[in-house]
Amino acid sequence: MKQFLLMFAVLVASVIIGSLLGEFARGISSIAWLGKIFEVGISTFDINLKIFVLTLGFQIRICVAEIIMIIIGLLFYPKLKTAVLG
Repeated sequence: MKQFLLMFAVLVASVIIGSLLGEFARGISSIAWLGKIFEVGISTFDINLKIFVLTLGFQIRICVAEIIMIIIGLLFYPKLKTAVLG
């Protein structure tokens, strides 16, 4: 369980730091490609069941800096796990 929580924390921290770096990079022309956003998903649709209406959809927005930070986080995870969990 501790390993899962550590991995989750590393991934969340990677996404947050990558998002901040991507926002910062958009303002600088030489590294603006780090802020390029990709969107993947399914637009919302309704299922009308007479009693209630169910609306479903799925959308992910991720930038290049987030992808890079996730890869870096996953590469450093084994060393971090050894240092934190022993």
